[in-house]
Amino acid sequence: MKTKRAVLAAAMTGGLAISGEAGAQTFVDVFAGRSWPERTAATLTANEARINGQIVPADLRIAIESLKPTRSDIYGARVGHWFGPFGIALDAATLDPDVKRQTLRATANLRLDEQLFGEEVVIDPGESVAVDIPRLTVPTTATFAALAMVRVPGGGVEPYAFAGPAYLVTDADIGGNWGLRAGGGAKLMLTRWLGVFAEYRYTRVAADAIAGRIGGEVAGNTGTTGDIRIDLNIRNHSAVGGLSFNF
Repeated sequence: MKTKRAVLAAAMTGGLAISGEAGAQTFVDVFAGRSWPERTAATLTANEARINGQIVPADLRIAIESLKPTRSDIYGARVGHWFGPFGIALDAATLDPDVKRQTLRATANLRLDEQLFGEEVVIDPGESVAVDIPRLTVPTTATFAALAMVRVPGGGVEPYAFAGPAYLVTDADIGGNWGLRAGGGAKLMLTRWLGVFAEYRYTRVAADAIAGRIGGEVAGNTGTTGDIRIDLNIRNHSAVGGLSFNF
């Protein structure tokens, strides 16, 4: 009789543990890892141009075929809540899309003879030219995302996936826009309150920054005016690991 009661109690305890894992649960994750950005096309634009030393209104467009950002470390945190197999979370992570020193191919619809990224660049209309740029250090940026999540609850390793809109936040020199974050991973609970996890993350956000300024002469006055802006899509792959605190 005592043996039967012990078996019944163990079964009930196991059932309660599993149902508890699958029920409502608040969690806080902290993580770190490495990111691998994709090559991306970029466009430089300006609404003014210098023609024969004069600044005139224009629609200057410079197409860059392929821009290679550098790999970087990534750090972040996530706070969320599970409602059984489904959950929601707010996710924040660093993003440092520096640009390595490289040679680019570029074309322009108007003649360009200015400094871009600190280097003198000359492009004649319609020509594809090689442009050398130095390594560019982008101020530390961050992305914030609102995620919808789904998991397969139960004992042992718990797989999960997530997706949602992301926004790039940075300093005044770089403008951020909305994008997407998605990924998935697996979590292993070590105790009722502490677990470890590993995951893959994909982030795509649009960004723009000032690459240079148009210089010239207007009404006999020499100076610089008009921003040359660069627009690009940042597509970033990351692998991270971390700790999960459950309440």
